[in-house]
Amino acid sequence: MKNLLKKVSRIVSSKRNKLVKPVIIIILAAVAVSFIIFYAGHFLFEKVPEKQPDTVPPATTHEGKPEMKPLPLKYTHNTEYINGYKQQVHVLEVGLSDPRIEVKPILSFDKVFGFEKLSEMVKRSGAYAAINSGFYHKYGQPSGMVVIDGKMFSNSTGKYPVFVIKDGKAGLHEIQTKLWINFPGGKFRVDNINAEGKKGEVVVFTPEYGSSNKVVSENTTVVVRNGLAEQIVKAKGETGIPKDGMLITFFSPVKGDIPFKTGDALEFEFEPYMDNNSQAYECGSWIVKDGEIVIGEWDEWVGVLTNRDPRTAIGLKDDGTVVLLVVDGRQPEFSAGLKGYELGELLLKYGVKNAAMLDGGASTEMIIDGRIVNKPSFKGEERPLAGGIIVKVNK
Repeated sequence: MKNLLKKVSRIVSSKRNKLVKPVIIIILAAVAVSFIIFYAGHFLFEKVPEKQPDTVPPATTHEGKPEMKPLPLKYTHNTEYINGYKQQVHVLEVGLSDPRIEVKPILSFDKVFGFEKLSEMVKRSGAYAAINSGFYHKYGQPSGMVVIDGKMFSNSTGKYPVFVIKDGKAGLHEIQTKLWINFPGGKFRVDNINAEGKKGEVVVFTPEYGSSNKVVSENTTVVVRNGLAEQIVKAKGETGIPKDGMLITFFSPVKGDIPFKTGDALEFEFEPYMDNNSQAYECGSWIVKDGEIVIGEWDEWVGVLTNRDPRTAIGLKDDGTVVLLVVDGRQPEFSAGLKGYELGELLLKYGVKNAAMLDGGASTEMIIDGRIVNKPSFKGEERPLAGGIIVKVNK
């Protein structure tokens, strides 16, 4: 019986093996086919990366045009504690190596007289950024030299540093200008431009001064239109300024003979020479000069500098970067303001080698991309100003 069972077991086992082997073979074949199909699809449909070029092409905008390199403009707002006082510091650094960047003065309504909010000047000029400018007389006349795009609006005093941009580079220099009229007989020196004249002086008046020379004393005035002397008038008061010319006013008593005659070609010029891309703006006192703090405790325009007040300054780094700096003040819980010497220390901290004072107090203001970024000290509101320093970004 046992032998019979063993024989039956061997027969069953043999038949089972014959059944299992084909099943295993079928399974293995199916797996192999699956792998073949998978990898074939992978190579057929996967996008093969292209070889990258040795040099990276310039980035492109959504319009497919090359993207311009970043502008050399850096704005920072920092809360600092200086000698135990909280300060809000706004700094705009501007590189002039990029031809798209333009820094220049601006006057209210583009005239010698008057006041205008900085935000309105920014809107009118299309500027990207701006700060308030320097000091001015009672009716908004600049306190010193102003040249915009090579055109002189007012003369230098020779007493304060002038912020100059010429040949694509910025500087702070003390400048004593020379003014004259070119005429067929040579050069004739004049004393001033767009300013109230004194006895015996010769002053040039341009349309930016207003509709007339505003003279109230005896004078002899040469009316120049389209570069030619149109008439010479003796007057006891004002003379209208032609929109396409200028006046040359000799205040009585006139020294010597007037060298011009009607029909003469007359042209105003000044030194130092500045072309149409040159700018100049006379600031207040030096704050930092050649890396040293030189500001004193009193200034002719500011007065006492030992008080903590809102401050505006313009400066230059060693590499020529223009630094526009504003510090809020007269707001103890927000920003106390700085003394003159503290302002010098702060400028050195930001890497400024040369810097000069601009107007401060309630005039202190900075605008970036259409927004007033600081908090003016008078109720947080803008004060109408005689002018500003603007930063334009040209396409």
